[in-house]
Amino acid sequence: MPLPHGHRDWLPLVFDGHDQARAVDGAEVLVHYPDAVEPEWIHCPPGLGRARVPLIRPENPIAIRLPDRPGVWVHIEEAAA
Repeated sequence: MPLPHGHRDWLPLVFDGHDQARAVDGAEVLVHYPDAVEPEWIHCPPGLGRARVPLIRPENPIAIRLPDRPGVWVHIEEAAA
């Protein structure tokens, strides 16, 4: 999923659906950066409907890859203006 432009230190995600695996084990999110050879794996804690994924590189990510599980959707929660 491509990311909106703009600098961010955290990527707030909202998970929804019947995701039993996430409730027990958590979820991995792959964060893609422009000059990186490999994406960075970030683990989201289990049992939470919302996760703040820390972005620790100075450059902005260009895309994220989310868990591929049936019945689960995830969206990027935009900050309130």
